[in-house]
Amino acid sequence: MTGKQRNKESQCMAIAGICGAVIYAIADMFLYWGTDIFSKDSTSLWNVPEWRLMTSMSIGVVGSLLMLLGFISLYRLYDEVFGGIGKLLITPSFLCMGGVLYIHFTFGVYSPLTFQSAIRAGVTEAMATELIQNANAYLEPLSMVLVALGYFTELVIICGILSGSFGFKKRTLLYMYGGYALIFGLFLGIGSITKEWGLAGSLESLFETTFFIPALLFWKKKAASGRGNRA
Repeated sequence: MTGKQRNKESQCMAIAGICGAVIYAIADMFLYWGTDIFSKDSTSLWNVPEWRLMTSMSIGVVGSLLMLLGFISLYRLYDEVFGGIGKLLITPSFLCMGGVLYIHFTFGVYSPLTFQSAIRAGVTEAMATELIQNANAYLEPLSMVLVALGYFTELVIICGILSGSFGFKKRTLLYMYGGYALIFGLFLGIGSITKEWGLAGSLESLFETTFFIPALLFWKKKAASGRGNRA
């Protein structure tokens, strides 16, 4: 594969990663639409029709595949810019990818299915709620670690842009995070008007597009310049 072909392939994989994050946001809508995402009552997030849970799971599988391609593009960026240490820096990102799968399917899909199955089996709502909450309590520490790995990825990206290592101007961060802030405000605005707060459940997945936007910009710029890859 020539350097030009690799640049183009990496660019396409970065686009796939962005699409994967958006698809995950759609999967989240199937989970949270019609619920109050900010409610302290866990059962409000668990009384979701089964067909929506299964649809969310199926959509999430597609999103996972596309995001994996995005992380490969990000790995190539790290390797190009940071050399050998890039392999170390990308490790938390791939673990974060596993965390996306784990959190979505465990807390988003499996917990509601377990709750509804318990109710149908004759378990009281209070007992089913306590059962799942106790189980989730054991999983929360791992969840926090996986979330931290995601923020580590953002930290590397921010440092790469601010230091000039990626070849971007610093205002790229303003455009990237400012654009997300506008989407965040739009979703919350719609929620405040329509009282459809389930829409906010997609915001976390949409934030993950910022993992891959720098990779897309990097490979697009490199392809346009006609430069080859690092030896």
